Amino acid sequence: MKRIIFLFGLLILTSCTYNEITPICEPDEQIFSDLVQPIIESNCMGCHSASNNRPAILGTYDGVIDALNNYSLIDRVVSGSMPPYGSPEALLMSAEDINTIKEWACE
Repeated sequence: MKRIIFLFGLLILTSCTYNEITPICEPDEQIFSDLVQPIIESNCMGCHSASNNRPAILGTYDGVIDALNNYSLIDRVVSGSMPPYGSPEALLMSAEDINTIKEWACE
């Protein structure tokens, strides 16, 4: 009986894949529109817009998701490398703004 319970437990533990165990985060588009987009517009859009041909276009939800996935947006914001010091739009983002973006992005 103990052997059957052990085998059943082993079966349950090995039946899940890593992706099934790890929660998948999908940043909410409405929260983006209400909270995140105004922060990005005031701190990032001066450089990261379609008219400036920057690598990450941050004017849309999809553009920001692309920046999260492919351009290390969170790392750049948290480290203070964006906006770069000395640029015309070099505004210091408040800790509250940074935390809003991090929480929205599930970081």
